[in-house]
Amino acid sequence: MTEKKSLTRRTFLQGTAALGALAALTGCTSSSLEEAPVNQEAIDGGEVEVRHAWCQMCGPARTSCSTLCYIKDGRWVNVEGNPAAGNNWGRGSRSLCAKGQAAMQTIYDPTRLLYPMKRVGEKGEGKFERCTWDEGIQAFADKLKELADDGMPQALGMLSPQFWPVLAQMGRRFMNVYGTPNYMHSAICASQRAASKRISIGPKADCAPKQMDKTELLVIWGANPENSAVNQGQPANIVKQKARGMKLIDIRPMMDQLTSKADIWLPIRPGTDGALALAFLNVIIGEDLYDHDFAENWCNGFDKLAEHVKQFSPEWAAEKTGLDAEQIRTVARIMGTTKPMGILYGNGIGDQQNDGNWECVSICLIEAITGNLDVPGGGGAGKVAPPPLVKTSAIDILTDRMPESDIDKENGFAPGVGNLVAPEFPRWYQGPKTWESGGSTAYYKGLMSILSEEPYPLRAVLGQGSNPFGATRQPKNVAEALKKLEFYVVVDTHWNSSCDYADYVLPACSHYEAGQQFATKNSPAGTFIGMNQQIQEPMGESRSDWDFLLDLAVAMGYGDDFWGGDMDECLREQLAGSGITLEQLREANGGIFVERTDGAKPTDPVYQNYGELFAMLPNGKVQCYNEWIGGKPNCMETGELGFLPEYSGPPEGIAETPDLVEEYPLIISDVHAYRLCEHSYYVSIPYLRELQPYPWVRINPATAKKYGIADGDWVKIESPYGWCKLQAQYFEGISPEVLMARRGWWQSCEELGLPGYGSLDGGADTTVLYNTDIEKFDPFHSSMAKQTLVKISKTEEGEE
Repeated sequence: MTEKKSLTRRTFLQGTAALGALAALTGCTSSSLEEAPVNQEAIDGGEVEVRHAWCQMCGPARTSCSTLCYIKDGRWVNVEGNPAAGNNWGRGSRSLCAKGQAAMQTIYDPTRLLYPMKRVGEKGEGKFERCTWDEGIQAFADKLKELADDGMPQALGMLSPQFWPVLAQMGRRFMNVYGTPNYMHSAICASQRAASKRISIGPKADCAPKQMDKTELLVIWGANPENSAVNQGQPANIVKQKARGMKLIDIRPMMDQLTSKADIWLPIRPGTDGALALAFLNVIIGEDLYDHDFAENWCNGFDKLAEHVKQFSPEWAAEKTGLDAEQIRTVARIMGTTKPMGILYGNGIGDQQNDGNWECVSICLIEAITGNLDVPGGGGAGKVAPPPLVKTSAIDILTDRMPESDIDKENGFAPGVGNLVAPEFPRWYQGPKTWESGGSTAYYKGLMSILSEEPYPLRAVLGQGSNPFGATRQPKNVAEALKKLEFYVVVDTHWNSSCDYADYVLPACSHYEAGQQFATKNSPAGTFIGMNQQIQEPMGESRSDWDFLLDLAVAMGYGDDFWGGDMDECLREQLAGSGITLEQLREANGGIFVERTDGAKPTDPVYQNYGELFAMLPNGKVQCYNEWIGGKPNCMETGELGFLPEYSGPPEGIAETPDLVEEYPLIISDVHAYRLCEHSYYVSIPYLRELQPYPWVRINPATAKKYGIADGDWVKIESPYGWCKLQAQYFEGISPEVLMARRGWWQSCEELGLPGYGSLDGGADTTVLYNTDIEKFDPFHSSMAKQTLVKISKTEEGEE
């Protein structure tokens, strides 16, 4: 076993995993475009071929980092960042994170799903036999035609836990032509934060600084940039600006790499950020630290907010958050007096707490009333980049093809919104000015309609690149829904946890095996455009996600709306007018860089352009008293939304449910993004799995010793809703009352002889621990808590 784990990249990957790559954090990598780490003679002689691909390791069909892939003897053997594209800190960067460095192993993973499979046993039994692609697609098409004949095309739902172009573009196009609005978004992703920002400070305003070189104070709040944006420049810039003298405050329950750079760390109890934000407002307003001119001229209902937050003292918040009241007061004063200030807030709060909307709104109001919006170094206020030199178009999703229902007409809803089975946001809110690419149903709530049959049950679901046992909460309930579901189709690269409940499981190839996507990156130096060149022929009988949707559309009789099923024609349509042909892109092994020769440079924006920034908001002002949502139906249509920020706290918490604390004395949460995997995927990759071989939970050593738990012991963690088994990791950078884990361990790693673990009780998935009472979800944007109270005890790996 030891010998098998001694992989060639081990030392390097340990460094990139632990530090987010030294180059990524410090920007010290060579900026020379000429320098090449691979023997140039081998490339010139044809022994090694270089092809371009967009890194897929932060999600399928993502185009954040351009890479050069080195192929020898028909096999992908090396990968690096493309210095021509401008990854990380800019042109010249060859850096990649640990996931990017391990990308080759995704193709050759022996646990890949290679052949179409049809269920022959009961749902959940896992009994399948091989079938053909034509059989699977035709069966799905027949079911969809049946739903349409029943007058219920909306009974089809498509799972989309995060934005990815395949479903957001091609999938949306299919849904609009077919007539279902039920694009099932996770409600635990960036859309939640975006909506809260939109309704409070407007869609064009921002709290994160776009000119960090001028920022005097950066507050990282529930964000995770050293895990979610390692190679996209943010960690490198934060470290650079900290060295310049920028002050850094870090607010999150567990330390991470950037916390070590912070001037102040607030180890807040998971799920209580809303209380802290309200206490900050209490101090900033109560001690007259706000910008009076801004409050008077650009705030709607400031006086009402000021009166409202008087009740939320630092002492009140200390009881909720586990922080010291004086420290809360000190940080509020720093935020109220240090300018310019930017706030980088992330998934850990707005998207993954059951009062996430008001938390995010409160944070936006802090940035606004302190006078930090749209000033250099404050929130937003980015330089205006020169226009791109290569202009392409997105796939037209044919929004106008979505039928308008009687409910839509009667209520003035956007077409399709009236038929959403479980609106992620209130129906009245969802429309072209607010949605990402169309109407959306909340992932978990939509699946639960199968059990409740309210307002109608979904009857067919497509799980394409999404594992519902890991992408939402409480897999036990998800399993019951999938058992009852009439028709479930999975399209994935691996046999994920939900496949045992599917009617058909169809093998997707990775996007490294399909040359069907391009993207551009614009910079002051010019514009880069690169194609996903095919690195390897598709393994087994796998097909691309794009081709699956095209084939399904043709089987439905929609060929005229889907380029006759030809993805190349779709790509040519997107490239029309760019001056670059599909053939040129496919031949450009390093992509194409169009240099800017007109001397154009980034220019200053019109600062403090509040009339434009707030134009979409009621009365053209920041909504301290929120007239956009206040008094209107919530997303469940069970009551009205409030006008002022509220705190409800986690469903179970030390301060919120003291009656539970005696039996369940600890708080648990889990990280959303992690540098060694993509949510619940890539645990099968040896280069990454050897750095986290077993499902872990981080625990303060003092807490562990109290329960007789040694570092490395297996432990049983039990909440009022379920239990799981994890391996304890001592970590002093976490509060003694908090545990932190990572969800998603269903994949095995055959090369290292390491197993996968179940998702239900007794497995290793923390999602089984959480409260999924829909009445406790956020009433505006459906976010769900990922915090609860638990008890812990020592156990053995195989022990029940």
